[in-house]
Amino acid sequence: MLLVLLFTTLTGCGRPNCQNTCQYIYGDGNQNIEGELVNNCGIPRPGRSTSELLTDCLVYCEEALDQPGELGTYDPYTRQGSDVSIELDNEAQAAVWMECVTASDCERLEEGYCAPIW
Repeated sequence: MLLVLLFTTLTGCGRPNCQNTCQYIYGDGNQNIEGELVNNCGIPRPGRSTSELLTDCLVYCEEALDQPGELGTYDPYTRQGSDVSIELDNEAQAAVWMECVTASDCERLEEGYCAPIW
């Protein structure tokens, strides 16, 4: 039991997760996430509410985390144009995507880095 608790604690510390990653992208203004004041990007999408964007992001991210797989050719650190469709297919891609979002400022995300940003 102690080993499970220790593993859970170590893997959760300081690592991005779907909730804080999606909140960073679509959250509106400053919000307190897990005890920290975070400045969120509030990236808008025409015809979609913040709530819809957050929900869709969470579902998409969590579904990718449920699929084992390799990184393959996916590279979130390469700028993508708006005409390119990028999908997260598995846990390896979702993990690298979350790291990219966490390490990037809002302007960079809006410029096409760390795709997909829905």
